[in-house]
Amino acid sequence: MHCTGLITLLFLFVQISPAQRQSAANDSLQRYFQYEDASPLSCLFTYFPPFLIQHGIELQQFVRSKTFRTLRKQFGDIRAVDALYIHAMRMTNNNTAVSLFLSMVAVLEHRTIGLKVPVFNLAFPLTNESDEDFQRRVRNLPAQLYADTPHEKAGDKDKLQHFFGSAFLTFIFESRGPADRIGNFIEEGEEAIIVEGNSDPRDVRANRQGQRFGLALLDDNHRLPSEFLKISKPHLTVVNEAKCIGVW
Repeated sequence: MHCTGLITLLFLFVQISPAQRQSAANDSLQRYFQYEDASPLSCLFTYFPPFLIQHGIELQQFVRSKTFRTLRKQFGDIRAVDALYIHAMRMTNNNTAVSLFLSMVAVLEHRTIGLKVPVFNLAFPLTNESDEDFQRRVRNLPAQLYADTPHEKAGDKDKLQHFFGSAFLTFIFESRGPADRIGNFIEEGEEAIIVEGNSDPRDVRANRQGQRFGLALLDDNHRLPSEFLKISKPHLTVVNEAKCIGVW
C-alpha cells in the first residue's frame, strides 16, 4: 500500500508539465509582492536597537538569498526592489521609516567610506558583514534599473542607496527639502572629500525619485519603489537639474 501511494504520487508529478510547475513556482513567489496588515502599534517595537540590528542583518541575508536571486530572474530587477522593500515592511510590521532605513542599509554597495583629510585618509565601516557575505550581497543587488543603465556588470547598483536614503530623509522630515540639501551637499562635495568619489548627475536623479517615493508614502505606505524608479524620456542624458527636471 505504501509503495502504491508513492508510485501514484510519482505518476502525478510526471504528468504535470514543466510550464505548470513553473507557474506554481511563480505563484509561490507572489507573496513577496504582497503587503501584510500589522496589528496596531506593533511597528513601534522595531525602533528598539536589538530589533533594528536584527532586522538589518535579516534583510541583508534576504538580499544574499537564493530566493532573491530567483525573484530577480523571474520578475526582473525593478520588481525585485519592490520585494526587498515589502520584505522590510513585513519584518517591521509596516513601520515605514524603519523599512526605508533598513532598505538603504541592505543595498549599500561600499563596505567602507574613505574621507580625504590633510596628511592622511580616514576610512569608516558601513557594514559589519564579513568580506564574503558583503561580496555575495553586492553581487545579488538589482543592477538593471533604467532604460539608460550602463552596459557593465555593476549597472546601477549604486543608485539604490541614493533612492532609499532620500526616501527615508523625505519621509521622516515630511519634506523633500532636507533630503535635497543633503543630497546636493554630498554630490557637490563628493569629489573633494570622499576617496574615489565623483559627482554623478544620475545620482541626483535617483535622489529625486527617492524624494517622490518618500512623499507618496506619507499618504499611502503601500506604494512601491517601481512606481518611482522610472524616467519619462530614457533617451535623454541627465546633464543638470535645470535642463533635465522633466525626467524626475
